[in-house]
Amino acid sequence: MADGMRSVWRIVAVGFLVLNLAGCDLFKTRPTEPPNMGGTPWIYPLSVDQVFANLTQAISESNSDHYLRCLFSPDDSSHVFLFVPNPNVSGWPTTDPWGYAEEQETIQRLFTLESPANSAVLLLEEDGRLIYPNQDSAWVSQNYTLTVPTTDQNLPQQVSGRSDFYLAKNATGYWAIYRWEDVEGNPSWTDLKAGLY
Repeated sequence: MADGMRSVWRIVAVGFLVLNLAGCDLFKTRPTEPPNMGGTPWIYPLSVDQVFANLTQAISESNSDHYLRCLFSPDDSSHVFLFVPNPNVSGWPTTDPWGYAEEQETIQRLFTLESPANSAVLLLEEDGRLIYPNQDSAWVSQNYTLTVPTTDQNLPQQVSGRSDFYLAKNATGYWAIYRWEDVEGNPSWTDLKAGLY
């Protein structure tokens, strides 16, 4: 019995020694990670204003992922993203509804055509706002100026006008745009999207 107990203690002691030697780095702090060089981190939009701040930042950094996260995604069942073109633009390339897939295609194309010397700049100035009584949807009218120096001289390098944005809280509880109506401008954002499609 004593030999059996001694064997158990030896096994426990050897096990403890192995764990102690192998785990000597367990409680050391790890080196800090280098800063994220991929641009500004995404800020989860707990307010309507943060959606537009994220949109502006995404355009200045040519970050299509962050741009698209400002819109309702196709896998969210509560709303379907829809862009309504400026009615004064001739040559709109499609009679079908302009949804998330079309938006994804054109923003990615725009960012590949950007001039490497200059980044895009989006300026927004709010023209009107209505937050609906249940606090989970809103309408915001924005005057915009978008400057995008591109390598394609057939595209407008600057567009300006006014758009109405309809926002709601998505399935995760964050604000996003589900309807974007480009109301006026010449050339407008609609002209730029038409040229990119």
